[in-house]
Amino acid sequence: MAQPNKSDRIDSRGIAQMMRVNLFRPVHVKTLTSQKPAAGQGHCHRERHPRDLAQFRAQGRPGQCRKFEQRIHELAEGLPDLIEIFEPLLDARSKLRQHFAALHRKVLVLAREHETCRRLMTVPGIGPGVALAYTATIDIPSRFRSSKAVGPVLGLTPSLNESGESRRVGRISLCGDAMLPHAAL
Repeated sequence: MAQPNKSDRIDSRGIAQMMRVNLFRPVHVKTLTSQKPAAGQGHCHRERHPRDLAQFRAQGRPGQCRKFEQRIHELAEGLPDLIEIFEPLLDARSKLRQHFAALHRKVLVLAREHETCRRLMTVPGIGPGVALAYTATIDIPSRFRSSKAVGPVLGLTPSLNESGESRRVGRISLCGDAMLPHAAL
């Protein structure tokens, strides 16, 4: 039953009612061993737009960092106000790149140490990020009764549009773990 006014008292009453009439399902809580790689993976995906991340990685090629900074200095040459503005920004960018590289190395080490990740990385197109995200999402494989139960956790279920007698199966719903779809970017 929907409550028009939301408060802690109304929420607790609703939870108690659900418990009384058995309207709850158990929820899987990830183990600490699967939370560690997920936290390491999240450094480059959480709160970032995929396009920004791709641009950030594209700038990460060796030699391009210096070219970018040189180009900024060339464009701002003779304009001390701009140099004063850009120097702290370039310094912050350099620090972020250093920290990103350190975290990326940690992700690589985690993936190499995890046996399941190493096996997954033998598949073409599966890198350390996807392997870690997948193993962190699945966590304990024995919790799934069949392989069909894995799809909804990953968001690979078709969306259904039903009304009356018509039933249309649409695109993939993408309602699942939020970390895994962004791991491939």
